[in-house]
Amino acid sequence: MKGLMLNQYYSVAKSILLYGMISIFVTSILLVAQIEAVERFVSFIPTIFLVLPAIEVLKHESMSGWNKFARTLPVKQNQIVQSHYLFFVLLLTIGLAITIVLSLLSSIMVGQTLDISTVASIMNGIAIAVIFGTFSFPLTYMFGSEKADGILVFAGLAAFGLYLLSAWLYGRIFENVSLKFIEEMHPDLFFSILFLGISAVLFFISYLLASQVYKQKEF
Repeated sequence: MKGLMLNQYYSVAKSILLYGMISIFVTSILLVAQIEAVERFVSFIPTIFLVLPAIEVLKHESMSGWNKFARTLPVKQNQIVQSHYLFFVLLLTIGLAITIVLSLLSSIMVGQTLDISTVASIMNGIAIAVIFGTFSFPLTYMFGSEKADGILVFAGLAAFGLYLLSAWLYGRIFENVSLKFIEEMHPDLFFSILFLGISAVLFFISYLLASQVYKQKEF
């Protein structure tokens, strides 16, 4: 497993560095500028940018023929799929760390408060990135890495679409419902916890589906 993940890292190391630098640069500028219209979405940038190389790995493996060679290794096929998902989670964690560090620096340097709404936005960014991976992996296994670019666009739109739909449904359901524990917790935070929990369940289902698709895939 460790060897599989190291191979994935080395194949996209430059992309990880590039996306990391871009996300830090863009996020830093937006945090310092304090543009109210985009404040809610600033925390999405590092987490979403950093997971892109995890999908790029599939293209590299297909182009190099590694996906065929990997099946001859003394590992189970579901472990190969598992390594891709774990690598995705690792990059997601790095993106989360960047988001937290930049948010803390912003609160110190420009006095921007790291409040519950900011924490909720960070959680939403994680959930959107997770849903992005949820769609990307099984669809790429199913239709092939040559269609990965189109799949990435679809997965991105689907992730943001589900976020907006979930936010709308949450508002419709709870606008006329008064629950004390939600009011005490903070409505935005409660939504973010629900949305993140749902995305985690979908991500696990995605892994099970991707494992089945990979087993039946002919390279």
